[in-house]
Amino acid sequence: MIKVDDIKKDFPIFERKINGNKLTYLDSGATSQKPNQVIDVMSDVYKNNNANVHRGTYVLSSETTSKYEEVRVKFKKFINAYNSDEIIFTKGCTEGFNLLANSLCKNLNKDDEIILSEIEHHANIIPWQMAAKKYGLNIKYIKIDDSYNLDLDHLNSLLTSKTKIVSIVGESNMSGMLPNIKEIVSNVKSKSDAIFILDGAQLVPHRFVDVQDLGIDFLCVSGHKMLGPTGIGVVWGRKELWDSMDPVYGGGDMIEEVYYDKATWAPVPHKFEAGTPPFVEAIGLGVAAEYLMNITMSEVQQHSDSLREYAKSKLENIDGLNVVHSNSKNAGCTFAMSVEGAHAADISLMLDTYGVAVRAGHHCVQPFHRKLKLDATFRATGYIYNNEEDFDTLAYAIENSIKMLK
Repeated sequence: MIKVDDIKKDFPIFERKINGNKLTYLDSGATSQKPNQVIDVMSDVYKNNNANVHRGTYVLSSETTSKYEEVRVKFKKFINAYNSDEIIFTKGCTEGFNLLANSLCKNLNKDDEIILSEIEHHANIIPWQMAAKKYGLNIKYIKIDDSYNLDLDHLNSLLTSKTKIVSIVGESNMSGMLPNIKEIVSNVKSKSDAIFILDGAQLVPHRFVDVQDLGIDFLCVSGHKMLGPTGIGVVWGRKELWDSMDPVYGGGDMIEEVYYDKATWAPVPHKFEAGTPPFVEAIGLGVAAEYLMNITMSEVQQHSDSLREYAKSKLENIDGLNVVHSNSKNAGCTFAMSVEGAHAADISLMLDTYGVAVRAGHHCVQPFHRKLKLDATFRATGYIYNNEEDFDTLAYAIENSIKMLK
């Protein structure tokens, strides 16, 4: 079992007091906190190894290049990729989806179809909308049921010979919904030749994701949600797909030969990493992945499930609180909430007086909010450094806030 008190010692931010209270950080769905191990390794690179990667034969550059490329090997292990060359570094999931949309869609035919779902993050909607408009493609959306789960019968009805891309969330950043990805992939592949893309922004930090077992084609990961730094992410993809795709960004390091009138591309992964990469951030991400693997992702998942059950029982018993959360027994520890007659931002500000940090707004799932006839919600997400006491504090702060409003 995870010992939260021991883990918190690795995170310097928990030494802070907020409005005279200890910090109760429940906004890991937006960004996770960083352990000393990640902070220290990044500082050490700047102090002792800082030099551009792939650019020099001198000691500093060789050291940094080696550290940077080792992260691909670490991440291969973290998600059980087939090959470390399948790991492409990006700034995060948003850039990852833009990369995929711009490279994949240019090879599709007019009126080909892309399937998303009604609960997708804007990062998994906007790039496809832009590409659809550019190339004359159609987008369809999988409906959700009353329990905020994907309607798989509706998905099956959407699949046709024109379905070329299916891109869905692995864990809802609003309701905690966890679709059965393996089952969905099997259905999609049996009825179409579509490429299957998984949004792992919320899923990968909390559960072991085995890309080989799932049978998916691409996975987008956001580093800052899994204890890593901001400005770094990963897109994993099958190497044969990467090899067949054109690069989206041009410049240094992604080329093999350049002439005045043409150029040839470097092999994967460098073909998709133009310019100086965020190598220090990537090194930090590698340590974050190691940190989670040392705990083991099975323990991380078990902790999330246990904490979610406790939090659900606390929050759903608060009078006057509307909780948007999956009714499935298998879900993430994320709860979007609202109080009738009060804006989510005001509730969030009230909770902050108790030292409780939650996010308020539409959480980049505005269509989902609109579907539920909600302007905004405030959201709490638990992670490895949270325990039952944190959700006790949250519940106490919400109850008192509601009493004050009444």
